[in-house]
Amino acid sequence: MAKSRQTGWIIGLICLILAAWSIPGAALEIPLDGKSWALWGSTRETGRQGREATVARENYCPTGGCVIRLDRISVSPPRAHAGETLLLTTSYTLLTPEQIAIPITITREIFFQGQSLGKTKSTDSRQLNGTFDQQVNFQLPANAAKGTYTLVTTISTGYGQSQKTAEFLVE
Repeated sequence: MAKSRQTGWIIGLICLILAAWSIPGAALEIPLDGKSWALWGSTRETGRQGREATVARENYCPTGGCVIRLDRISVSPPRAHAGETLLLTTSYTLLTPEQIAIPITITREIFFQGQSLGKTKSTDSRQLNGTFDQQVNFQLPANAAKGTYTLVTTISTGYGQSQKTAEFLVE
């Protein structure tokens, strides 16, 4: 029993290390005219604050259950031209009563004039407690129409979800 528990910890640690490296981006799920609207690049995730610091900052009490929250999303630069690559940044907090890794899913969807141009679901991963930043490169197509676009980002677990929006301008 102790041997299998130790093996489980080792496998979990290896998975955590691999998750800390880049997770490949996903192609758009909703094609336009049979083609992907844009190119999603690789995803990078880093821990910004560990469990203890996040618990203290949030004044978290384990009897409160699971906290899953999008703290901030951003698009950089906020004004771009067709064909340019944008950096989409997502900051989120995850706390559970016990320090266990739980499955999370981060989904991003781009809208223009109320129409969905496509979405991507980042690779499902298991995340320990803390505050994290995830970045993904997003290349606008060379023929992207000028105007205001909306990025809708959702993070979800079996315990709940959180959603935020950000706008960016294509000139």
